[in-house]
Amino acid sequence: MTACILSVTVRNRPGVLARVSDLFAHSGTNIDRMTVGEIRNPSLSRMKIEARLDEVRLKNIIGCLQRMQDVLDIRTFQSRSRKFAYWSVVYGLFVTILGLNLATPLYAVYKAQWGLTPGIITLVFAAYALAVIPSIVLFGQLSDRIGYRKLLAAGAVAALSGSACMALADGLPMLLLARTLQGLSVGLFNGIAVSAMTALHRNKDRQRSAFLAAAAVTAGNALGPVMSGALAQFGPWPTQLPYLAHIVLVLPGLACLLVSRAAPRKSGGPRLHWPAIPRGLLMPFLLSSVTSFIAWAVISLFMSVIPSYMEEWIGTSSLLMSGVTSASVLAVSAASQLIFGRLSPEKMALAGFVLLGGGLISLVLAIHAGSGLLLAVSVLFTGLGHGPLYAGSLALTNNMAPEHSRGDMISSYYAVTYLGVALPVMGLGLLAQPLGLESAIGGFVLVLGFMSAVGMWGWSMINKWRKPV
Repeated sequence: MTACILSVTVRNRPGVLARVSDLFAHSGTNIDRMTVGEIRNPSLSRMKIEARLDEVRLKNIIGCLQRMQDVLDIRTFQSRSRKFAYWSVVYGLFVTILGLNLATPLYAVYKAQWGLTPGIITLVFAAYALAVIPSIVLFGQLSDRIGYRKLLAAGAVAALSGSACMALADGLPMLLLARTLQGLSVGLFNGIAVSAMTALHRNKDRQRSAFLAAAAVTAGNALGPVMSGALAQFGPWPTQLPYLAHIVLVLPGLACLLVSRAAPRKSGGPRLHWPAIPRGLLMPFLLSSVTSFIAWAVISLFMSVIPSYMEEWIGTSSLLMSGVTSASVLAVSAASQLIFGRLSPEKMALAGFVLLGGGLISLVLAIHAGSGLLLAVSVLFTGLGHGPLYAGSLALTNNMAPEHSRGDMISSYYAVTYLGVALPVMGLGLLAQPLGLESAIGGFVLVLGFMSAVGMWGWSMINKWRKPV
């Protein structure tokens, strides 16, 4: 049962209020609060009815109201508590992701202080992704048993712990521990947030919830490096202050999650199991998840290696500039999600692959020429391509998932996504040792370019692969 508000416009006739009240009583529903008042037309009145209803009972009551001759209009609204819970989840997702990339402009500092190689830098960056994947699979299933609120609050606590460890880090082991805790927090939120937002949305709008979750993730990823770079460049304690600021931002999010009323958990819930994809949806699911894999593989390059080597390539050592460069990719991505958001997921993906290809080509040229201008062009095209690829693929997954498989499909989608964050950039770091970083990036671009070409072909075939489930 969840709190619901119905606004019912009726004709001012004797007995209308009694008939509406009797309808709720016959359905076994107690009216928590009812107010009645005239509107501009004196022959009409509007009833505002607050009650706790499940979806089935709400539909039945609305159907009966629609059949009443004196009922002219019915609207449902989200209660304030549900709105508060909905936006608490959105803020929690945003602020958790915000902390994830605070280290991005600081990799150059860690590299100088502790002599980190490209391979070690990519390992530190990707360590969180290796913790995210099992977290998403496990906690996405436990949410039905434990409830959204407790698990999301635990995710906020893990985010706090990760930032505290980053602030106290004095070498590689503490960095790896901190990144693992950050991965745990991201896994808790990404495994649950989209499902929680969909359940809390007044219209259970899957596409709107998926787009808003994608925007929160993208905005958090974008603002984290800028905040960190600015605080490290102009404030005291460059390797501590960004994480202390993040702790301050997480605390109100944790408080909101603890006091909010999240969507009710299902009784019992399914047993823990390996996520399964319905057979008729396997091909479109693979396409959407691999599309996200490609999009985030490119972004991970801009969030790890590129910021720490900008001084060698284009002659800048500014921590703020490193953060801005990384953040700009995701800021453009967030804007492109708005630009392309009205298109179908298929058109979004095709446009995204073309733009991402331009970004990869510009990146190779920028590194060989040592050109800041070409790097800016690469940032622009990569961001424009990433936005529709990520938002479109997530929307497709959330839209096509049957209710009984939605948790499995979303968690599996994110598991593949974070493999894209971790594996390609770790492979690049390993290849950089024998081949050199520039050659390794060239190979990285060739592999992802080939995968993008296959992805474009797949999206052109998506309607043939869809089957009823």
